[in-house]
Parts: sequence; C-alpha cells; structure tokens
Amino acid sequence: MTQRLKLLYPEWQGCHNPQVHASTLWLAAGISDRNDCLIIDTPEQESIGKIDGVFGLDSIAPRFERALQNLSEANPSHLLMIGGTCGAEAAPIAYLNKRYSGEVAVVWLDAHSDLNTPTSSPSGRFHGMVLRTLLGDGPASYTSKIKRPLIPSQIFLAGVRDLDPPEQVFISAANIPIFSPLDQTSTQRLVEAIATAGFEKIYIHVDVDVLNPASFPDSLMPTPGGPSIQDLEHCILALTNAFDAVGISIVEYCGSSEASRQLLLDLMSNCGIHIE
Repeated sequence: MTQRLKLLYPEWQGCHNPQVHASTLWLAAGISDRNDCLIIDTPEQESIGKIDGVFGLDSIAPRFERALQNLSEANPSHLLMIGGTCGAEAAPIAYLNKRYSGEVAVVWLDAHSDLNTPTSSPSGRFHGMVLRTLLGDGPASYTSKIKRPLIPSQIFLAGVRDLDPPEQVFISAANIPIFSPLDQTSTQRLVEAIATAGFEKIYIHVDVDVLNPASFPDSLMPTPGGPSIQDLEHCILALTNAFDAVGISIVEYCGSSEASRQLLLDLMSNCGIHIE
C-alpha cells in the first residue's frame, strides 16, 4: 500500500548559511498543512565549527540519525522532502535504499555532483559530500548508520556542470553517467539508461541550482548554464511517467519572494508531484 509522507528538513548547517533555513520554511508554507508532515527541527542560529574536516558535523550527524530513526518508525513507501541543503538527502535516500533493498535509481538533478569527501572537499561543507557519503565514503558518524550504502550503478547525474577535480576522477573511475546539458534529448537518454539498468523505482533529487540562474537566481549556489524551468519540468515528468518515484526532493532554495516560491510550487504542481 502506498503511504506518502512529506518531510520538512530545513537544515542549513551543512552549508554554513542560515538563510537557507528561512527560505526552506517559506517554500514549505506554500505547500499544505503539516498534519501529515515529519518535521526535523533545526536551530535557526548556531555556532558552527569544523570537526574531522566537516563544518557543523556535531550538529548535522545527530540530526541525521534522528531523521533516519523517525523515517524507519513511520515506514512510508513514498517521500516528498522540502530540504535545506543537499545534506538533508542523507536520511531519506538511506532509508529508501534500505527499504527497497538497493533497487532504487538516484537521479541527481544538480549543478554539482556532491561527490567530495572530507579529505577532498575544498570547503569542508557537507552539502558537497553527501552523495559520496551515501556511497559509504564519508564521515563515520554518517556511514556507520547507513545500513545499505548506494553503489555507483544506482547513480545518474543530470544537469551537473561544476565539478571539482577529485570528483571528476571519481566519476570517471566509478563509471557514473552524466546527462548534461539537460534538454529533451538528454532526458530521453536518461530515461533509457535507467530502464536499461533494470530500475523501476527512482529517487529524484532536485537542487534548484540545477536551473539556469538567468531564469531562476534564488538558489544557494547559482551556477552558470543549466536548463530552463520548462526543460526541468519535462525531465521530471518523463521520469515520473516512466518509473515509480518513491522519493522526490526540492533543496537549496534561497529566496524570499512570492514570485520565486510560486515558480517552484508551479513546477511541482505541473509535474504531478503530490503536494496536498
């Protein structure tokens, strides 16, 4: 039986930018009431330091463990997450990958691959290493709690265009495909690649910095290039029509205007993402 759960996870500590907290709550306020929403509370202000190469690790790791426990207790079959930084992805993806025994493709719609490690990261910010952590190579306070790590063949990068050299080396060695620029042709190749790999279930990660900042500037890490809202809608619709989207997220929104919030709400509505 399908059991859908909305997850609100306004964590900002993984990028060291408190504005993300307010923007995440602002976006979530436009979606629906919170009666069926799991909320992972996060302090609006907090002193952040670097531990083992990761900023805020003593704040974000216990919260990840709590979120993972809460999800396990709720046991939803499908998730919609409105999250702060990409670091919020650790709990929902780890939960769903275990629930579905590794039979989930992770589609990473993002300008960045987030495949650094604490050692390779130029910034030490966890939002740039969360996908690598989900592969089992990250802070021990995370990886020790991930019961079923991802494997590279589950990952499909789309719209990615800003990579650090160590990420490029890892992607090449692990043979992780990149579908970029994100247009109708690459979307079709993406859908075909997932189907050929034998996946029926997918998790769609949407970092809003995947979008071209010329049309959507209100992301945490605006990155030149990228698709239009229309191309992103086409991609998400193609994915949700072809596969069972057991999880979808919107993260790293960093705006406060009604106009930019409505663009994201319309994106979700136009893509048939369950928001009521």
